[in-house]
Amino acid sequence: MKKILVLTDFSEASRNALAFARSFFSDTLADFHLVNVLPSHADSFNGVKHTAESDRSEATRQLQAIVTELRLQAANDWHTFRSTTKSGKPLDIVEQMVREEPYDFVVIGPVTASVNELFGDNAIALIHRLKANVLVVPTTARIKPVYQVVLAIDFASLKNSKLLSPLKELVTLKGALLTLLSIETPDKKIIYPEQEIHIRQFLAPVKPEVAHLQALSPKDGIDAYLAGHVVDLLVTIPHFKGVASTLPAQHHPRTQAYTPLVPLLTLYDDGGDDLPELVDELSNANATL
Repeated sequence: MKKILVLTDFSEASRNALAFARSFFSDTLADFHLVNVLPSHADSFNGVKHTAESDRSEATRQLQAIVTELRLQAANDWHTFRSTTKSGKPLDIVEQMVREEPYDFVVIGPVTASVNELFGDNAIALIHRLKANVLVVPTTARIKPVYQVVLAIDFASLKNSKLLSPLKELVTLKGALLTLLSIETPDKKIIYPEQEIHIRQFLAPVKPEVAHLQALSPKDGIDAYLAGHVVDLLVTIPHFKGVASTLPAQHHPRTQAYTPLVPLLTLYDDGGDDLPELVDELSNANATL
């Protein structure tokens, strides 16, 4: 069973993200954990404390109502639902939850104008800090079958093909078409044939197509590809050069990272290395040049 942490601020964007996630995982046994994090109040005056308690009680009530409705709507027992209300620094709370429970995915529906750090200007930090796969659902996302999946990949930098396991499983389960998007930038490293072969062998029996684009940056290449192709899901690996790691966190273009034109799945890289020895030696040699 997949464990899915769904972050919500009760906005329309959050509701849309939840609905999308339920459809996205409709063919998967999944436990959905809905969480609302209320910022902690630094002041301890009785009035402020009373307001904080009232806010938490109301948030708990709303979450319970949503979970009750979801259970009534469930057509089968493939999906289970639970909810939690917490108080504190939102990013710290979510990071702690992911450390304490092994979630397979974290789902968020960002709101450009939100003052909540999980959903607004600082939301890019969520992807950088969480040791989890994150599904970002734009407000424009509509519930429909996922057929066209694009992985923006740097063959020269990807050392651990096993982190593609969730993608391989997803594409296989949905019978989707997978495209590996390789963006050639001026500073890109040499790609050795063994590196691409290694990725293809891991993805088998999935047979992805490979698309090559030249651009000044990975972000520019991704934008150009999305503008000219139908894409149901964009997948990136933030620890390498991609849409979520091209710039320092404080300089990330929020519109690209958190209001993408299509749903965005970021895969967590734990720093592992499963490259064959030959490829590893070639990469190291190239790095010294």
